[in-house]
Amino acid sequence: MKNKILLATGLLSTVLWADFTLEFQMDANAKQVVQYKDAQHVKITTEEKGERGSVSQLIVGEKKFLVMENGGKKRYMDMDVMMAQMKQMGNMFSGEKEKSVEKAPQFKIIKKGTNKKVAGVDAQLWTVESKFEGKKEQMDIFVTDSKNVVDAVKKYTETMKVFTQMGGEEEDGFSSIFNIAPGHVTVSFEGMKLVKFDDANIPDTVYTLPKGMNTGKSTAKVAAVKKPPFCPMTGKHGEASQLNKMLKPEANGWKRIESGTCMNMMKMRVENVIYQKGDTYIHISLSVNVEGEQGIIATYKTRNMNVSDLQRGKIQEKRYQAGFLELVGQNAMDIKLSNAMITLTATKNVKDALPDFAKTVFDLSKFVAVKKSKANADDALKELGNVFGGKSAGKGEMPSNADMQKAGEMIKGLFGQ
Repeated sequence: MKNKILLATGLLSTVLWADFTLEFQMDANAKQVVQYKDAQHVKITTEEKGERGSVSQLIVGEKKFLVMENGGKKRYMDMDVMMAQMKQMGNMFSGEKEKSVEKAPQFKIIKKGTNKKVAGVDAQLWTVESKFEGKKEQMDIFVTDSKNVVDAVKKYTETMKVFTQMGGEEEDGFSSIFNIAPGHVTVSFEGMKLVKFDDANIPDTVYTLPKGMNTGKSTAKVAAVKKPPFCPMTGKHGEASQLNKMLKPEANGWKRIESGTCMNMMKMRVENVIYQKGDTYIHISLSVNVEGEQGIIATYKTRNMNVSDLQRGKIQEKRYQAGFLELVGQNAMDIKLSNAMITLTATKNVKDALPDFAKTVFDLSKFVAVKKSKANADDALKELGNVFGGKSAGKGEMPSNADMQKAGEMIKGLFGQ
């Protein structure tokens, strides 16, 4: 009898921890496929009908990647590096360390109704109630207590939590709606429905990375002064055509070491250039056709963040303002052009005054103005936020993930798709 109990326990454990695949229909035009082998081998792929490509979140070993596939070509982005660079860039524009935390919605079960099959799994209709912005809202969901599905969905939401927490999200509305009650998980709600559950073995090739890609923790030593991130979150899209024409390759011991276009989001272009002198760096960006662009100095001032040593003047008949950003301990400068803004930031050990550097290195007469046109979000690929499980805020949807949708759209735009 004891042996039978141990055997049964072992078999149950094997079932609960075996490979599984979940497929969700997301609205009418998108689906998400979760392929889970273990905590170090997970792939979550989202694709839309009519699109040639897909976006995947991939965990291999201790590393996390965002994989963009288009036309048979794959681009891998190290999410640990991406988030570190986003954080570094975000610190330039953040205020004090205050942080508004949006609490994950709590769901109250109002009533239970009819039973039906969802993806071949026994499920029951529940009506639940949550509060959003002080208003109570009700939604109908289908819930299951199938042990295998409960185990799989919990692993899925735990994996998604890894990615959302990388982006700074502490409260997790995504987990709240799925893990609706002890021993139960949601398999269908407005905008997302489980259409397949499969526990067949998943080939190791699903998680294979290109040769040479590291799957362990980075052991690289941190330099005393880091070169500023050139293209946060993505690679270059082409040459920095405007900046390269306006800037000298070398001036007063400074040498241009990198240049390129980093963003292609809707109708916005951002060109970047980095200059180096010894172990010091100056980062230059040119934002063209960005609606409401103020520049970093004005942004700090309007947010009541301290800017000391403020200077205003003209360089080659173009207005500029410069100052010391006390929050991050760096000098910065903005030069206003026609429908464009040039921003310079210096690493903390730069001794040269940015206005003097700019006067030496720039020929602003070579800038070619771009006709102003309002950016249209529909020009970018829609709702990469679905990759993160987010939905637009609204009745019956998941309000706590709205910011994730916006971030997702931005990431898609960065890849120029």
